[in-house]
This record gives sequence, structure tokens and C-alpha cells, in this order.
Amino acid sequence: MLIERRRIGAFLLGIVSFAGAAAAQQLDVNLTLAYNVYVTGEPVVVQFDVLNATRDLFDTGNPESKDAVLVEISRGGSDNELAPYNPAPILGAFKLNPGQSYQSKAVELDKWFPLVEAGKYIARLIVIHGGMRYESVKRSFDVVPGIPVREGVQMFVAKQNQKRLFRMVHWSRNQTDRLFLRIEDEPGDTIWDSIDLGVWLRTAEPKIDISPEGEVTVVHRSTQDAFIRTVIWSLPESVEVMERNQLLDPEISASQRVRSLYGDMADDGKKDEKKSWWKFW
Repeated sequence: MLIERRRIGAFLLGIVSFAGAAAAQQLDVNLTLAYNVYVTGEPVVVQFDVLNATRDLFDTGNPESKDAVLVEISRGGSDNELAPYNPAPILGAFKLNPGQSYQSKAVELDKWFPLVEAGKYIARLIVIHGGMRYESVKRSFDVVPGIPVREGVQMFVAKQNQKRLFRMVHWSRNQTDRLFLRIEDEPGDTIWDSIDLGVWLRTAEPKIDISPEGEVTVVHRSTQDAFIRTVIWSLPESVEVMERNQLLDPEISASQRVRSLYGDMADDGKKDEKKSWWKFW
């Protein structure tokens, strides 16, 4: 009887050991969000991590490979899965020997999935290897329109029926107010990447200037002593940030510093307060 019990105990121990070894021989996958809330049009940036804890080579992205890396995103609930509009692989080809790990650079999920509608989304990373499916923990994030601050409109000479809307909105992130610039074309459904303009002092209204040539300048106060100036080049088929710098408040800055940034405009500001450089529009 004692011998029989020992056999049963050894058998059960063998099962537990086998299960533990099988659990250890797997792929550990993780998806990390840059933020929990994104403004409409803002790139939804994430990072992927994969650890090959198996005894086999992990090989994905090659035509003959059976391994794969996928992302599943649903809106509002698990039953409302979004279909990707970009057929390209979300990650390039890479290989992992046993014990090796992979960490992706910043990946913008909105370049593969439609994430412009306000609401809650759930994302997870999925890796297929050896006929097995390995999933990361589900991560949820929100897309919000932001709180309106100010708007500007750009018209195009070559396209009389097209206009571009610049909407400045703000949202709290990491316990600070940040100013965002949303850019959308009308008519049509083109939504350009929203730009995080930086920390915003809500007591000071931001300014926007749109030149006929397509240069868009936004200036907003970031602290009591400084402004942030962002210059964007906006053409019918492209939007590009050309310059961004932090400027000292001209009221307390040394005149030489202001002159080096804006030339004679600093001196004009002394002569006529209405022509101060931050009011040039």
C-alpha cells in the first residue's frame, strides 16, 4: 500500500513538473501604451516586447515563415473588433533564438487601424509560433476630441473647394494642461496627425497665424516666463512641422535675446505696444 502511494505521488509530481516545464517554454508578449488617453488624430504610440522562452527559433516576417505577429483592436467591447485598413505587416521581419528578446521602436497603431472616432478601445498583441497562440494582457485607451480653445481656416488657391481646419484643443496629461493642434480637411475625410504643442498656461489665449503661402505659426504661453512657437508648413498634399522653439517672455527678456529671434520686431514692440511680436497677427 505504501509502495502504491509512492508511485501515485511520483506520477503526480511528474505531471506537475511537466506542466511547469511546458509553461516555461513559451513566448512572453507585452504591449505598452505611451498614454492612456489620446486626442483625436494624435498618433496612438505603443511598444511591443517579445521574449522567446522556447527551445525553438522564432522567425517572423519571411515568406516561408509560419510564425506571425498580430494586433487585435476592438472599440467599445470585445465583440466590436476593428479590421485593419493597412495590409502591411505591423512589424518587420526578425528572428529570435531561444532566450533572446525583441523590443520594437515606437509603433503608431493608427497607421493600421481606424482610431479617429472618440471612444474606448482595447488592444492586445498576439504572437503565433509552433501552432500556438500567445497573447499579451489587454490594454485599454481612450480617444477624445479635446476641449476646444481656438480655430483657424486655410484656403487653397489651386483648390477653391477645399479648406483646412486648424482646431486648437487642450487636454490634461500627467497632471498638466497640454495644447494640441487638430488638422482636418473639408470636404472629405482626411485627418492629419494631431500635434502636441506642449504644456499650456490656460490663463493666456494661444495665437495662430496662417499665411497665404501655407506657413502656419502657433504661439502659446507655456509658463509665466516663456512661450512656445511652432511653425508648420501646410500644403494641399502635406503637413510638416518645420520649427519649434521656446522663447522667453519679451516683457522680461533681454532686448538682445528678443532681437536675435525676431529682429526689428522687438524694437517695434518698444515703440508701439500694439505691434509686440507675439501679437503680430
